[in-house]
Amino acid sequence: MILDRRLAVAFLTGSSAVQMGGNMVAALMASSVLGPHGRGLMVLGVSTAGIVPLLAGLGTGPQLRSAYPSTTSGPQRRDLLAGYTWWSVAAVAVAAVLAITVSALSAPLIDPALAQPGYLLALSVLTCGYVAHTQLPDLWYAAGLFRAGSGWAVTTTLGGMTGLLVAVAVAPTVTGLLLAQGIGMLAANTAQLTRLRTAGLLRFQLPSRAELRGLLRRGCGALGLTLGLALTLRLDRYVLGTIAGAAAVGVYSVASTLGQLPRMVPNAIGQLVNRDAAVAGAAFRPARVLGRTVAVAVVAAVVTAVVGWLVIVPLLGPEFAAAKPLLLVLLVAEVAFVPYTVASRALLGAGWMRTVGVFGLIWSVAAVTLFFVTIRLWGTLGAALACITLYAGLSASSWLLLSRGLARARSREPDTRAPDTQPAAVPLTRV
Repeated sequence: MILDRRLAVAFLTGSSAVQMGGNMVAALMASSVLGPHGRGLMVLGVSTAGIVPLLAGLGTGPQLRSAYPSTTSGPQRRDLLAGYTWWSVAAVAVAAVLAITVSALSAPLIDPALAQPGYLLALSVLTCGYVAHTQLPDLWYAAGLFRAGSGWAVTTTLGGMTGLLVAVAVAPTVTGLLLAQGIGMLAANTAQLTRLRTAGLLRFQLPSRAELRGLLRRGCGALGLTLGLALTLRLDRYVLGTIAGAAAVGVYSVASTLGQLPRMVPNAIGQLVNRDAAVAGAAFRPARVLGRTVAVAVVAAVVTAVVGWLVIVPLLGPEFAAAKPLLLVLLVAEVAFVPYTVASRALLGAGWMRTVGVFGLIWSVAAVTLFFVTIRLWGTLGAALACITLYAGLSASSWLLLSRGLARARSREPDTRAPDTQPAAVPLTRV
């Protein structure tokens, strides 16, 4: 079991590395072709396309992953998968409309280019790709098939990167790059749909209304955390755009993209922690994985700082030189973010949807306030400093919430075991 777990962590880490590496290469290529202003417009489009699928999905992914391991009845499990499948289909249309609306409404505040018809068309295609990229891997993860899930996540990322690289050579414009990236992601996800159908995880039978309502009702509770997290991680771009313009977003995004590299191992651990919490119940011990995860993140941050400092200006030009000090600040924020990566996955796996929903909403409101204040005072540096405060606060509060919840669950566990007996799994959803 230990060997299998280490192999799973290694595979998930490799998958995360490929995805982040692909995103980083794509970001650097786009920055070199488009310049700060064009890169800023693209970042805003990608940020919108990445956020609205979480809202359209209504937390159904985390709810599926929490409920699937404890659903043993064949018909009930098929009904659960059917409800998730059909809502994922509906989420494609909902997310595309939301993305267009958000971008059009942002145009008067940030840049008129965000409302141009070509830009909106490309954004809608990219958003459809992100919906599939958000919803489909959770089917694999819910079934415990982490290699398949991470493998297809990599395939989707590489598909998007391939499309983007083709556009760099053929149509090096903001609209061309967004459209090509979306087409590449959709092509990869078309192949994934076939494999999911073969594996029996994609069900197009009509779900029962009760199952679909339950999936949505319980999933909406997690929406505050999943959407709140996405807003907390990406609101800095929007606020920075409204105050300093798209060019400042372009410079800041270079530092932000490189700064996320230390997140590879924590993301991999988080996928396993999510299922551990769903399966182990009150016997789950999250502290065992935190120390090593933080240590690996620190090493990765140091390496990234050195490499980033040396390559940003030679690769992208002097107009991106301001990204170098920002990178150092954002790497500190990433290390502070590690405990939250572990704790948030455990909270979702435990099934505490309403609790984590309220938690996420509170922190998203705090993020909006803090970003507006710090960016108005110190610009891009203020955004980076705000990230340190937010990430540290998220980590401390989420870890406290998880620790208290597990303590309450263990207090309800009957102490009738022999000293060498393993603790029984108490469902965490009772907490």
